[in-house]
Amino acid sequence: MEWSIYNHLYYSKKLETYLLYSSLSNMLIELDKDGYNEIVKIKGNPDCIDTQDEQYRFLYDGRFIVQSNESEINKLMLTTLTQRFNPNSLSLTIAPTRACNFNCPYCYEKDRANKRMSKKVQDRIVDFVKKQTSVQSLGVVWYGGEPTLAINTINYLSSELQKLVENYSAFMVTNGFQLDKIIDSIDDLKITGLQITLDGTKETHDQTRHLINGNGTFDKILSNMDILLSKHNVGISIRMNINTINSNQYAPLFRILQARYGPKVHLYPAFVHDYGRGCQANTCYGDNYQKAVFLKKLFEEEGIYTKDLYPFRIAKGCMMQQLNAFVIGPEGELYKCWHHLGEKEKEVGSIFAPQTITNYGLLSDMMIKGNPILDNQCKSCILFPSCYGGCTDDKNKNENVCIPAKSMLENFLDIRYAVKTLACKSN
Repeated sequence: MEWSIYNHLYYSKKLETYLLYSSLSNMLIELDKDGYNEIVKIKGNPDCIDTQDEQYRFLYDGRFIVQSNESEINKLMLTTLTQRFNPNSLSLTIAPTRACNFNCPYCYEKDRANKRMSKKVQDRIVDFVKKQTSVQSLGVVWYGGEPTLAINTINYLSSELQKLVENYSAFMVTNGFQLDKIIDSIDDLKITGLQITLDGTKETHDQTRHLINGNGTFDKILSNMDILLSKHNVGISIRMNINTINSNQYAPLFRILQARYGPKVHLYPAFVHDYGRGCQANTCYGDNYQKAVFLKKLFEEEGIYTKDLYPFRIAKGCMMQQLNAFVIGPEGELYKCWHHLGEKEKEVGSIFAPQTITNYGLLSDMMIKGNPILDNQCKSCILFPSCYGGCTDDKNKNENVCIPAKSMLENFLDIRYAVKTLACKSN
């Protein structure tokens, strides 16, 4: 037996208690002094514990002790590879247009040509899916540009694709301004969730996420959400793009959404990334420590708990490394990452090509280069089972992709323990 390399045992001075965390099981348990001393003994010599003992069963089932760390790593790798190379599942992010009705300063697609999808491309997408004879489930993400500018395309493709695959589901990434135009067809489109971006309260949001003519969008987006949620049970995730200028708007926005929608709407922070436009005057959060400080301060000063304050498991990791996952552009071009939409040099193929994939070298580089399961430093990290290496595109640019919890693990675990304890007491 071995003590798992994915454990963290420590004494919390803030909480005045001993805590044991496993990222393999994502369990966090409290220990008294005697329990802590016993665990220290077991950590030093896992074979000292009787396998018939109740304590052994708890530690083994919780994956705090394992047969061997090498085997656990191999199991993680096998599970990951099985999911990534599953021939029965197909994931398509479809951009029916690269046009947008907004003019956001940090948009990484801003310098890429506005294209709209023709009927010829739409029919080839249907043919492309039809040829995937082993596919039993199809997940579609409507993306752009702004997908609601191409509603007819979405309606047609949704109808045709649902005829091909019984297990079909859809998600939409939208700015929310024209959401009212698809509300009545949400069920027919099988859209179960949406991501909408709000950059703070009305005044701040309207400064960055405004229409091309400069008019604000905040009020219209919330009005559309009111109508949608009154008619449909659909999940809405609100993304707030955070930089050092607008970060003080997160808490006020959180309270507006909580008061208006309660648990129906989930707000989460997304730190603005420097794609060449969004970080003037060093307004981006430069590293994960800064991000962690923001999240910690948000909880301690505002009482707001975000999911990033506790490591959470990612089933498949990055779509770039999934064999049956593609971004389809409005001209039928294929990519392996959302960030690459509209970049000619990042195309791996086309739905019009006889073999679909036209650049196997680029495809293989994207799927293998930066792969965390081939990175010993990643695999030995205590949080590897939680993040699976982060964004592959960023990793390939030699950027720091570690999650905020890596830089402040004990602080984040303390917060998780405090939140859970409070929740148990209130129940």
